[in-house]
Amino acid sequence: MNQPFKHFATSITAAVLLAPLSVAAQDEPGFYASVYGGSSAMPSTRFSESRPMASDVGGKVDFGRGIGFGAAVGKRFGNGWAAELALDERGNVLKRIGGVAVDGNVFSEVVFLNGYYRFPAQGKVRPFIGAGLGYVVGLDIDVERDGAEQEYSRRGGVAVQAIAGVEYSLSSHWSLSGDVRWSRMGSGTFKATTAGTTLSGKPKYQPASLNLGVSYRF
Repeated sequence: MNQPFKHFATSITAAVLLAPLSVAAQDEPGFYASVYGGSSAMPSTRFSESRPMASDVGGKVDFGRGIGFGAAVGKRFGNGWAAELALDERGNVLKRIGGVAVDGNVFSEVVFLNGYYRFPAQGKVRPFIGAGLGYVVGLDIDVERDGAEQEYSRRGGVAVQAIAGVEYSLSSHWSLSGDVRWSRMGSGTFKATTAGTTLSGKPKYQPASLNLGVSYRF
């Protein structure tokens, strides 16, 4: 083996063997708490609404801007991996149902069990990816039209989400983060708060959010 190639092979081998140590040095094990929030976007879905004293509406449902926030407690395991329990809340404006302009909103509350992997840091910046499995505590849709507001809600069901972002270290305890989260909740049946009104079609709820957060490591 010629000398340059021998040095190259030795360097590659050392990098592979030391990579786990590098990650561990950047990520001491321990517990943490975090809060986050930001804007939320909601793709269109479909459902129909029926009322005794008003015309029915149905078809494509369009949403406007929204916001979301959450809080989490978790543990880093010292090897890039972490797990947390998070409460996630999001809301979006409801704009149109089947081309008919309405006032309303959709609001969700979900408990997630999230897992993360943080890649080796580049200076003070560290990218990460994550995924979560959740339980839908509540999902509410409010629709106001013809001068009357109706509320529809559902409880239970499974939610999943994917996460990608970066973390910026401020100190050994504090860090800032920015991430994008894509959530998906299974369709379900909504119950009306007023007798005689119905919301049919089992609309899908699939928000995406852009968040800023702060985390404290104990």
